Formats: sequence, C-alpha cells, structure tokens
Amino acid sequence: MKNWIKVGLGWGIWMFLAMAFIWPLIMGEQITFKTTSIQFFYWILAGLLFGYLREKYQFFKIKFKK
Repeated sequence: MKNWIKVGLGWGIWMFLAMAFIWPLIMGEQITFKTTSIQFFYWILAGLLFGYLREKYQFFKIKFKK
C-alpha cells in the first residue's frame, strides 16, 4: 500500500472517531447510525484527499538544510 494511502486513511479514521463519537459526547448530542455512516464515508474520502495532496504537493514535509 502506498504511503499516502496509509497516511490518508489514518488521518481519516482519526477524524471520523473524533467527529462522530467524541465531539457529540462533548456537546451532548445524540449519536445515530445515519449520521455515523454518512460521516464515515465523508472522513475516509477527506482523509484520502488529504494524503494525496500531502504527497503530491508536499505541503507538510519539512526539509532541513545542513
């Protein structure tokens, strides 16, 4: 599996867990299957986009000069 896919899925899964479960618990909102399933696909796609853009344009890579 390519590195950008691993990074993107990791970021997407973390964001899914945070926004689908942790945030509603903090805000006192109800967690439903409908909102959870919609958010799952949304955050996985957003994560893959994040990973691809990170790899393609190297936004978040820091290069140190010697």
